[in-house]
Amino acid sequence: MKKKAGVLVLIGISLALSPVRAFAAEANPTASMTSQATITIEQGILSLDQVTNFDFGTTSIKDIATGDQVLTTATNEATSITDYRGPNEAGWQLTAQLSKMTNAANNELVNAKVTLNGSIDSGDASLVSGTELMVGATDPTLIASANGTTGLATNDFDFTSATLTIPKQNVNSGAYSGTITWTLSNTYQAE
Repeated sequence: MKKKAGVLVLIGISLALSPVRAFAAEANPTASMTSQATITIEQGILSLDQVTNFDFGTTSIKDIATGDQVLTTATNEATSITDYRGPNEAGWQLTAQLSKMTNAANNELVNAKVTLNGSIDSGDASLVSGTELMVGATDPTLIASANGTTGLATNDFDFTSATLTIPKQNVNSGAYSGTITWTLSNTYQAE
């Protein structure tokens, strides 16, 4: 019995020490799976971010009394519009309107005009070249526009070559100023 028990122990030990073969399932070479890639794109806005102030410096009654004066601005500000709404049918347009230019005594600068000789620094909107803003005009003037597939970016307009033309006339001295009202509309009309 001891002999049998010893043999059984030896068989048990040899079985325990012998490698056990695992039978793994073979991969199916035609198996496939799918996954998803997602992103959410948020719509931006149309906005008028900045407009240009114009400083035409100094001239004299003598100069204006003897001939038309064309004064260049000393500005270095851009007019900026951003449109990140994505392609749309509306597009946009920018207009401007210049009020009367008066001094502290409420004297008016008559028949003067600001000419917006501008260029596009960035963006692909259309800029109307040489737009004239008449002092005291009753209607706004088109400055720039985009048709809904253009202008989808930051659009910067440079008006550093703008001029103020004062025709020959009798004027009062003083510091004259007027207000330019810039209006961005969610609409497009071809020029």
